[in-house]
Amino acid sequence: MQWLHAWIRWQDRLSEWLGRLVAWLGLALVGMLVFEVVSRQLLSSPTSWAHEASTLTYGVYAILAGAYTEKWHGHVRIDIFSQRLSPRHQALLSLVINLLVLMLLALLLRSAYEFAMQSVAIQERSFRSTWAPIIWPFKVMIPVAVLLIMLQMLTNAARHLCTLLGHPVASDDAGRHATETREDADGKH
Repeated sequence: MQWLHAWIRWQDRLSEWLGRLVAWLGLALVGMLVFEVVSRQLLSSPTSWAHEASTLTYGVYAILAGAYTEKWHGHVRIDIFSQRLSPRHQALLSLVINLLVLMLLALLLRSAYEFAMQSVAIQERSFRSTWAPIIWPFKVMIPVAVLLIMLQMLTNAARHLCTLLGHPVASDDAGRHATETREDADGKH
């Protein structure tokens, strides 16, 4: 059981690290858009690349944030029924849901991989602008992101399984909440 707990913690750390790394793309996105606005409005010289580059950057930002979002249970959930269940029954329900979603994501992964490999095979470029950037690396991010979400979802399923077996894994949520509560208490003294 220790190896499973270790793997769960490792995967949580990977998703956390990736989420923090991907957050920097938001800053790059803002920089591109500010540059475009300044170029267009103040210099009367709009760029040929900023709109498309910001669209591609946002796409990568949005899909790669999925594993981090899954780690913190930020995806849409309907807990009106499950909140009334015991922790073990909540874990069972979550485990079943995770396994069903993993099956759907496996289908999505297959399609996303084929989509990305077709793009790589033709060295796809975008012709929406005169800039014509290569876009196959961005399309490769789609199956990568799906795989990362699947790994985090599998981690969450393993966490629920541990709870069902009577060996719950302390999540980062608890540690983070305890730290924030301590900091709040320290600030009030």
